[in-house]
Amino acid sequence: MVDRESVRRRLREIDRRVGLLDAIASGGRSAFLDDLGLQAQAERHLQLAIQATIDVALHVVAESSAATPETYGLAFVLLADQGVVDQALAARLRQAAGLRNILVHAYLEVDPSLVWEHLGRLDDLRAFAASVEASLEGD
Repeated sequence: MVDRESVRRRLREIDRRVGLLDAIASGGRSAFLDDLGLQAQAERHLQLAIQATIDVALHVVAESSAATPETYGLAFVLLADQGVVDQALAARLRQAAGLRNILVHAYLEVDPSLVWEHLGRLDDLRAFAASVEASLEGD
């Protein structure tokens, strides 16, 4: 059974981090690319927001399917197969999981332009949270 409180706690964390990322993005691309401190803040907030998204996906998949995703990105594909999120959103979230891996494991190779690009995709995290919340309400 899905632990609704655990999932909702992570959904709140996604919302909190996305709000902070919105504030960073509001300063514009040029200001972002010129400010190492803003880049570091964005990287950390993105990492944690995406990790919370991954954690939710893994939890929901584990509780509602016998399938075990071999990668974080595949967890979103399985959620799409279950109808929790649509296929297009799952594909974009799979890319976000790839960014999380870069932020955590290949931090010396982080391209600020790539981070900026993902700041333009924050609606994907919001859509994920809304879809999961709707699925919790439907259960």
